[in-house]
Amino acid sequence: MFDRAFGLPLHVLVNHLTIVFVPLTVLAALAFAVVPRWRWLLRLPMVAGAVISLVATFVTVRSGYALYDRLNRPAVVEVHEHRGQLLQWIVLAFVVWCLVSAYVLGGPGAPTPRWEVGRRRAAGIARPVRIVVAVVLVVLAVATGIQVVLTGDAGARAVWGAGG
Repeated sequence: MFDRAFGLPLHVLVNHLTIVFVPLTVLAALAFAVVPRWRWLLRLPMVAGAVISLVATFVTVRSGYALYDRLNRPAVVEVHEHRGQLLQWIVLAFVVWCLVSAYVLGGPGAPTPRWEVGRRRAAGIARPVRIVVAVVLVVLAVATGIQVVLTGDAGARAVWGAGG
């Protein structure tokens, strides 16, 4: 199932979803955490990006295993494989925290009255809790961004060689 698509290794195609959506979601989460007045605007894109990132990362890792096995487990790919394993767990934690943050963190509502519910909900949560949630979101976003770059770099080095 996670082996080939259109005659190409599926991993070569789907890794681009991870490469695009994870960093975009990281940027949305960082802005969501540090710019309260943008939260009403970023909440849905952050959550949608997080879910897409999780699915993309899962499919990328599974298709990577299939390609790794098809190529008889070359040693040159081991660093990339280990970083990919770690990436999927970091992305999972990041996605869960994005969902928690979307629920907990408030901010000025949208110009329409339907967003008043979110502002009232956030007003009932203690400020220190909201600060901790925002700080953890920033830490997880940065860790996720770093790990996706490290994983991609190891994959590129495995394919194209360390000399680039």
